[in-house]
Amino acid sequence: MTTADLQLRYPDAETFRFGDGPELCAQLLRLVRSGKKRATCSSLATLEAPPVIGRCDIALTWDGTPAVVIRTLELVTCTFETLTEEMALMEGENDDLAGWRRDHEAFFRRAGVFAPDMPVLWERFEMVEDLASEQM
Repeated sequence: MTTADLQLRYPDAETFRFGDGPELCAQLLRLVRSGKKRATCSSLATLEAPPVIGRCDIALTWDGTPAVVIRTLELVTCTFETLTEEMALMEGENDDLAGWRRDHEAFFRRAGVFAPDMPVLWERFEMVEDLASEQM
């Protein structure tokens, strides 16, 4: 199914990629598909198309192929340093808040935006559709 086909089904959908490279993108998509990743966090400084509660969006593979459709359930604006362990663990990438902070600090430093007090947007979502079976 193409992005254009999906946008007919989900007319307000934005497209995006998880992570900042092909390996991280693939890893995060696997976590979404497994149900372990149910949240994500973005720097407000680099966020181009903010999510909207109730809207479905299309997550792409690094090469631009539609991978999954997610629906935003909750949005919380806070700072990097005040994001809670409960929120961090819903991202499914780490076993504790310290690990989440370490990995996400490295991610935000690669983007050139890290500061402990930087504003972030935390998003809780559900997977609506896994497009992997349609890609075979």
